[in-house]
Order: sequence, then C-alpha cells, then structure tokens
Amino acid sequence: MAVYIGKTEGYEEVNRVIREGIESLGGISKFVKPGEKILLKPNLLKGAPPEKAVTTHPDFIRAVVELVLEQGAEVIIADSPGGPSSVRILRKFYEKSGWLEVEKETGARLNYDLSESRVNLPEGRILKSVPVLSVFKEVDGVINLPKLKTHGLTVYTGAVKNMYGAVPGLTKAAFHGKYRGIDRFSKVILDIHDAVKPRLSLMDGVLAMEGSGPAGGNPVELGMVLVSQDAYELDIAACLSVGIPPEKVTTIKAQKEAIKIIEYTGLTPSQIEQNLDYPSGGSTPWWVPDSLGGVLANMYLKRPSLEAGSCTKCAKCMEICPEDAIKIGKNGPKISWWNCIRCYCCVEVCPEDALSSD
Repeated sequence: MAVYIGKTEGYEEVNRVIREGIESLGGISKFVKPGEKILLKPNLLKGAPPEKAVTTHPDFIRAVVELVLEQGAEVIIADSPGGPSSVRILRKFYEKSGWLEVEKETGARLNYDLSESRVNLPEGRILKSVPVLSVFKEVDGVINLPKLKTHGLTVYTGAVKNMYGAVPGLTKAAFHGKYRGIDRFSKVILDIHDAVKPRLSLMDGVLAMEGSGPAGGNPVELGMVLVSQDAYELDIAACLSVGIPPEKVTTIKAQKEAIKIIEYTGLTPSQIEQNLDYPSGGSTPWWVPDSLGGVLANMYLKRPSLEAGSCTKCAKCMEICPEDAIKIGKNGPKISWWNCIRCYCCVEVCPEDALSSD
C-alpha cells in the first residue's frame, strides 16, 4: 500500500489536497459505494477551539464529508472523548470544536448514541473482544480522520491510536489502569484499531501539535495532509516527516511488521523538512507486574505537573483517574506519588490545560 503526502498553505485549499491524495490511491469510489453508511472518525478528545490543534479541524472534516456525500453515501461523524460522556457533554464538545457547523452546512449527522457493543477479536494480541460505541458496528465502513500530534505517553498519536476513540468514555481510562505497561497498552491500541478496521485514513497535519500533547502542546503550522489505506504506514510516514524516530513510538514498535519500505504517491518525508518537539514517552516496560506499575513509574517518570493559576478545581482529572490517585485540595489536584501510574489521562481531559506531562 502507499502513502500520499501533500502540502497546503492552509485549510482554504485542503479540499484540493485531500482529493488529490485520494485520487492518487485509486479514487473515492474505491473506498465508498453509493447507498452505504460511512462513519467518519475524527479526533475529538475533549473539545477545543480549532486553533488549539487538539481536535481534527472542522474544515478538514467538511472536505471529507463533501467527498463522501458526492458518492451518494450517508455520513455519520462519531468519536468518544476522554472522561465521562453524555449527550450534553458531546454537544458542548462538538460546538467548541466547530463540528456543529459541519453538520448544519453539509447534512452529515453527528453521533449522540452512547450505547456500546462488542466486537469479537479471537486473534487479538491482548483483547479477545473490544467494547466500541454501537454506531461503529451499525455502519458499512469507517474512515479515519486523525490529527497529527505528539503525546506524553506514546510519544506520538496518529492514525492507529485515533481508533482508541471508538472505545466508550471511561472504559479508555480503565484500560490504562488494567494494562499499565506501555508495551501491553500499545498492543491494546493495535487490537482496537484492528477491530474497527478503517477503510482509509486521512491525517490533518495542516495545523499540528508538538510538545505536551495530545491536549496541552503547542500548535505548529505544518501545512501537511497524509492519506493511506494503511494506518500503520501512514503513522511511520508522518513520524519520518516531522523528525520523530518511528522506533520511539510505542504503537509502531509494537507492530513490528509495520516497519517496512513505503511507497509515496506525493511528496516524500525528506521533502517536508520540519522537526517537531516531542516528549520521551511514559509508562512502565512490559515486564513490570501490574501490582508494581505505579511504584516503578515513580522511579523514572514524571508525575503530571500542575499550573495552579489555571486550575478551576473542576475535578475532571479526579473523575477520570483509573487509580484514584488524585484528590482535589484547596489549591487544586493533589496527585499521589504512590498511586500515579503516569498514564496522563488527567492531562488529556483538563479543560484549562492546567496539567502537563512535561
């Protein structure tokens, strides 16, 4: 399979670049048939203004929606953000991220169904069945729309890890607590990706994120769009394009056969010439017993740090923590040295970016 890398000056011409990328892989008719129900899976995380580069940009989503609708297919846009979820929370996040406008202007439908189903995965590396939002099982196909961002736990988050959003709400945090070793957790992410099996991945790297991602990092204008049938190859190409060694990314490392020679239909990574500031990653090695995960993580990984002046004491960090390692005090969250397993779920859901993995 091949990876397309294209450049754009901004979201104003992203429609052209996306179409060029899909055409280079055989055209949209190869991936979408008339009458099908297609789910677009962007990155919502927690809801944030598009200029923060936390979520997939609404103009990027709109461009793909229009292309799929032209094929005579029905479009549903769905993701499960981190932390507790409800129809009210989803609507708030959709609005904050600019996705409500996409629904109003295109005819695509945003998902509010929070029910869940299971996908059997007998050949799974860790999981033999995967809980997903029910809507993922009710559609004919999934198109993956990840955001190019760095990540405090897995170094980089992209096409493969974007499928983690198919897992409902707090179940994602529970997986962090159950599968503490970074290698085990990365294989869980691979299992979830394989359970969903996206037909196509299109990465929004027009405005990317570096530093303390996936929520508290700094926006970077890359002007880059990547398209591929193979999410693993796309992630390798993205990392090579922005100066992140693929072998440092745990979801790539866990999929050993993904590291291969890649065919490019547009630009090559060497033509991008852009290096992102990326974190060293976190969690404990595969051989650490889960009972000792928190203790050994304390020896060489940083706890999330707090900028007290930004904290509103909303307690979202305490709600999502899989190990009950956070209590809210008069100055904000107090994070237990003993219990914290360095999963950084609290960093991801903090609405004020008051917590950091740096």
